[in-house]
Amino acid sequence: MEIKTIGIAGAGTMGAGIAQVTATFGYKTILFDVNENMLTKAKQGIEKSLTSLVDKQKITAQNKVEILSRITYINNLKELIADLVIEAIIERLDIKQQFFNDVAAVNSAETILATNTSSIPVTQIAAKVPNPKRFLGIHFFNPAPIMKLVEIISGVETDMAIANQCKQLIEGMAKTCVMAADAPGFI
Repeated sequence: MEIKTIGIAGAGTMGAGIAQVTATFGYKTILFDVNENMLTKAKQGIEKSLTSLVDKQKITAQNKVEILSRITYINNLKELIADLVIEAIIERLDIKQQFFNDVAAVNSAETILATNTSSIPVTQIAAKVPNPKRFLGIHFFNPAPIMKLVEIISGVETDMAIANQCKQLIEGMAKTCVMAADAPGFI
């Protein structure tokens, strides 16, 4: 499956940063958060970050407009429909599992589900998620638009073809990907 739309759950620092990265590299990006204030702050933060890049002549004003046009901000989970969904929400296993079950219910069985967690094993989250072969970790480092390293973490049941597809996708965003073991913490 070709990935054209990327959903990001959680509009905090990590989620907003990941959304900026995916939109910069041409992907239709949906940034979801239940908190409307977080979405407003994320939008303001992304606009400020892109303005800084324009001021430093790293991108053009037209690039900024194009990047911003690719991001949709939503607070209704039923609208979080994408080819790849990356979760960057609170670090609680029960909440992450419930989120992935809810998002799986509104998406295709082909939708790739990924967590940005660095503290909960991917296999543990995937244990209660439908179709765990499509579940993996895609761990960006903070701040996501600047840090080059991204960990790709396969769970016990993750399909390696999906892990490799995600690795190629993220490398296409000018990131350095490493396949990491499923363990809490960083490489």
